[in-house]
Amino acid sequence: MINNKKFFLIYIICFFLFLTLILFPNYNSKTKLFTYFLKDKVESPFIFVGNEIKNLILVLNLNFDHMSTIKKLEDDNNYLRSINKYLLTLTSKYSEQNKIFHQSSLKLPISVGVQVLGDRNLVYNKNFIINKGSNNGLVIGDYIIDGLSIVGRVVNINSNTSEVVTVKSINYGDEVFINGKSYIVSGTNNNYLSFLRQKESIEIPDLQAGDIAFVHLDDITLRLGIVSYDNNNQPILLIPDITNFENLRAVTND
Repeated sequence: MINNKKFFLIYIICFFLFLTLILFPNYNSKTKLFTYFLKDKVESPFIFVGNEIKNLILVLNLNFDHMSTIKKLEDDNNYLRSINKYLLTLTSKYSEQNKIFHQSSLKLPISVGVQVLGDRNLVYNKNFIINKGSNNGLVIGDYIIDGLSIVGRVVNINSNTSEVVTVKSINYGDEVFINGKSYIVSGTNNNYLSFLRQKESIEIPDLQAGDIAFVHLDDITLRLGIVSYDNNNQPILLIPDITNFENLRAVTND
């Protein structure tokens, strides 16, 4: 603390001496030069500290700007990822439709377009109501499809409306074929179906992640899901999330 006081006192003396030389320029020139030298040495630490503080403030402001820029870029990146995911979904859908309508080797099922009338959000029991019934040729068990992917099956029917149990429902069950072998699957109220051991069957399922499960209707093939494995290393059948109800059709030739 004493050294600081002495230093400050010297600085004050030099300041007034320098002021005196400006007001009274007739002093000895050597004294004047020495005073300027002394003033420069005394001010140097203050100038250095001031510049360092100024640079530190500039760096902090620049860092804040960079952090803001990085945050904005991360938000933009997340937005672009969501757009990319949406476009990939559309692309896969249009690719499937292109196969259906432009590849002669792919046989199309006889079907009728349907419109969802109720329970579109699958809130109550993972089922929904459509605007077609027995007058349109539908019967219980008919498949409801989006492209060639199974969305559900008709479980209740009257003349002009029907109830559809979706593949997400715990009440959904089906026989599927994977690599030519038959398996029984059941819904779980989630985005996957579980495999059930068939009666009197001792064969251990030989399933690989990525295998596709199909349902055969005479000479028509529909797709149900893709094989995956859960956290317990048990095989499950992943199904696409049901979000688009605009292009559903009911298969009527099974």
